[in-house]
Amino acid sequence: MIFEESVFAKYRGKRVLLDANLLLLFLIGSFERNRIERFKRTTDFTVSDFDLLATLLQEFRSVVTTPHLLTEVSNLSNSLPEYLKTDWFYHFASQTENFLEVMHPAISIMNETSFNRYGLADAAIHSAATETLVLTEDYRLSGFLRSQGIDVLNFNDLRQMI
Repeated sequence: MIFEESVFAKYRGKRVLLDANLLLLFLIGSFERNRIERFKRTTDFTVSDFDLLATLLQEFRSVVTTPHLLTEVSNLSNSLPEYLKTDWFYHFASQTENFLEVMHPAISIMNETSFNRYGLADAAIHSAATETLVLTEDYRLSGFLRSQGIDVLNFNDLRQMI
């Protein structure tokens, strides 16, 4: 069994935490699939990437997020066309009801060493990652989390395996 399969098997039926870019991909794709490759914040992804992510998420009991990640997704999505925003923000809010939101005060996160290197949203991932698999497409972040003993899979590696 390869590394990714063993880590995935360990967390199947448990919790997964998505970084902001993957959370945005999931939300945009579940809102309007054909927008993934046209929206400037998700053009690095394809509809197939969304399908892979959606399939992976079905294997978990819950998707964990933080207020800091949700804020980042909200800010990134703010560049959607105006005519979509009302429907988009309704979709965003309704999907967020399905997530397990883990809250750590920003000031406590800012006192961690990860904040100085990775910023608030990624440091919040580090804080919230206990007993949770982290799924990211950021190699720098995934390397750091692994060095801290946190189980993490890089979505780019999973894309190449399929």
